[in-house]
Amino acid sequence: MSQLSDLLLSCWVVEAARSAVMASRGQDEAAVQTAARARLLAAACHNEGVRIVPNYATRHSEFLGQVAGDDEQMGALGMIFLQRLGAYIDAHTGLLLNDADHDKLVEFGQTELDEVNMALMSGRLLPPPPAEWPAAEERRAPGEVLARFGILGDPHVGLTETNESLVTALEHMAAGGADFVVANGDLTRNGETEHFHLARKIFDQAKLDVMVTLGNHDLWAGEGDVSLGMERFQAAFDGKPYGERTHNGVRVILINSADPRRSPFPPFDMMQGEFKDAPPQTVPGGTFSNETVKWLRTLQPAGPTFIVLHHPPFPFLGVPPLVFGLDQASTAHLAELAVRVDAKAIFAGHSHRCHLNYLEDVPVFELASASDWPFGYTMVEVTDRGWSLNLKPIDYDAGLDPMSHRDYLFRRYATGPEEARSFVSLNESD
Repeated sequence: MSQLSDLLLSCWVVEAARSAVMASRGQDEAAVQTAARARLLAAACHNEGVRIVPNYATRHSEFLGQVAGDDEQMGALGMIFLQRLGAYIDAHTGLLLNDADHDKLVEFGQTELDEVNMALMSGRLLPPPPAEWPAAEERRAPGEVLARFGILGDPHVGLTETNESLVTALEHMAAGGADFVVANGDLTRNGETEHFHLARKIFDQAKLDVMVTLGNHDLWAGEGDVSLGMERFQAAFDGKPYGERTHNGVRVILINSADPRRSPFPPFDMMQGEFKDAPPQTVPGGTFSNETVKWLRTLQPAGPTFIVLHHPPFPFLGVPPLVFGLDQASTAHLAELAVRVDAKAIFAGHSHRCHLNYLEDVPVFELASASDWPFGYTMVEVTDRGWSLNLKPIDYDAGLDPMSHRDYLFRRYATGPEEARSFVSLNESD
């Protein structure tokens, strides 16, 4: 499908899911109006030959419900979260619907906006609870350790605090016995040349072997109409943003999934519910280049193998769904590769959340960011009897971290289930 067709399906997924969550929270009138919005988008999908997939909306509603919570727990904050997603739909469907249908869409959303305003006026914006790092019991596979490697999710070098987090994470990985480290994209905040070179300097000073790839934030720095990310990456790191590394028989395959195409939309501020006053950037979703696909086809089974890339595979059902992840064609290549090389797991970043899914029965982990909540890094340990994954904190002190309402929403989004933060898998023979 084209970018706009994917977006149209994504908008339907959001509205169908939001209606279900509103109904479960007791927002009955808004749920009815949002269902009408979903029907309008379903009709547009039909007219454009875009196939509706009901299971996408069901799975997305489960996730949205976890973030929005119930009315007693979250009050107006859960309503605000859902309404801002509706504002995302309003903003992005201007290119997808005719004027009359878009006006209807916005009109149907007025009930929800009125409910949010009433909740705010009645004092139902509850204070966020005290901050608490999402600890999980460490899990380790039995047997002789073959290799340990760390994964840095979305370092975003370019701001002082994120740079400090990256340095600390690397120090912890070295102390924890990491044989090497993988940085899975979004190395920089916005693709500036100096930030690429700063990231290289930080990695070199860590005295750890670091594999690096690109993310969507790395590809464009607001200059002209052409993505300069690949050129700047190669100037700083003197290599390709993909490759493989084997340590004591344990292999990691690193794939570049960053898409250099220009987005048809400016960046969207989810909390404000409107486009930012900034030029369009590269497409936030991912794809594999022809060069990458050709290289992937050369890879064969070779011991315990793990795959790392920036974008979660399709269907990504976080926020926003579908268009924020890897495209369908590239996901098919990823699935074929995972089966061919008998991959133990796939690790992605991009979403800044802890999440576990499966692709062809291979576990797919979306990993926490070192630069954002829960301010952690991931350690993977492989033994002769299995492997384990554990999320580790970067010197987190809840007492120094008071939460805003924005923080609380993001933390509900990012924390994820315990099995996505602490996981162990044993070999079939064990």
